[in-house]
Amino acid sequence: MDTSYMLSVSVSPVALISACGLITLALYNRLGAILARIRAFHQQKIELLDDLPEHDAGEAQMLLDLLDSQIAKVTGKAKAIQKGLYCLLSAVLAFLLCSLFAAAAVINEWAGVLAVVMHVLGLSLFLLGIVWAIGELTHSLTPLEEESSYLEVLTAHRLATSPSGKRFRMVRSA
Repeated sequence: MDTSYMLSVSVSPVALISACGLITLALYNRLGAILARIRAFHQQKIELLDDLPEHDAGEAQMLLDLLDSQIAKVTGKAKAIQKGLYCLLSAVLAFLLCSLFAAAAVINEWAGVLAVVMHVLGLSLFLLGIVWAIGELTHSLTPLEEESSYLEVLTAHRLATSPSGKRFRMVRSA
């Protein structure tokens, strides 16, 4: 087997490693933002519990329920991203092993078989990581929709119980 061929075969998974790396970076950034959001929900819940006597009981319970629901949903999103990251990082490992076995195939033929197996495993894990990322993206707006529903109910409740009974006119922007 030619040395240049051996090097080209062992380096070919590098493009896939690079693709996995870019997606992994994006998912790590997304995970960091989600974790910060969960911490903000926890802080908001702690503050609400500290100030519980100052709040209307119905509104406080609605907000506590919303926060608990938000924490659960956003934690589910973080777990989906975590699973995607596990798959993508495992794919990088499989592609690295593929390169190593492809280079070792010059010495022993069985290493070529292992290289092919690692390549197929890496592709499968890459695909699975993308599926987890798409699944998380599919549910990315549900916490926002729940917050919007809560605000609509809270607004209606506050307007109904306001002492003056006045309705505020909402300005719509384009």
